[in-house]
Amino acid sequence: MKKTLIILAHPDLTRSMANKKLKEEAEKNTDIIVHDIYKEYPNGKIDLEKELNLLKETGTLVLQFPMQWFNCPSLLKEWIDTVFMAAHFNESEEKILANKKIGLAVTTGAPKEVYEGKLEGILAPFVLSIDYLNAKNIPIFSIHGVMPGKISETEIGVSAKKYAEYLKNNIE
Repeated sequence: MKKTLIILAHPDLTRSMANKKLKEEAEKNTDIIVHDIYKEYPNGKIDLEKELNLLKETGTLVLQFPMQWFNCPSLLKEWIDTVFMAAHFNESEEKILANKKIGLAVTTGAPKEVYEGKLEGILAPFVLSIDYLNAKNIPIFSIHGVMPGKISETEIGVSAKKYAEYLKNNIE
């Protein structure tokens, strides 16, 4: 079985309330590789060859990130632009991500009500990109209200367990 690759894109994981806990929970599964691109590329220079090699060994890909102004962090946008382009358009005609499962795991600072019925629309460019790559969309995983005083450690822990289950259920 191929590994599941999580591209973790949190600009400051040390200050994270939820993404850090999701990462810790995911790392308990030996079939999952968590690839923290802000740690890997603090200067923002992505090693394309390394990233493509990771994708070639992957059965399922999950992009995990905090929503920032209804979008992803800037390094993840750069990663998507660089890596997805090379994975889809290359000299060998190999479509590296074709038929692979790709999902999104997002956290938001705003409460769930702000995103009610809108999250799929906000994330539509990601879903359309996955479709364009001829990959298989898996359901979006989300945690809302991730702000001090808005969510408890217990609630984050419960969400992290749900994330582990989400990953287990969607592994290729």
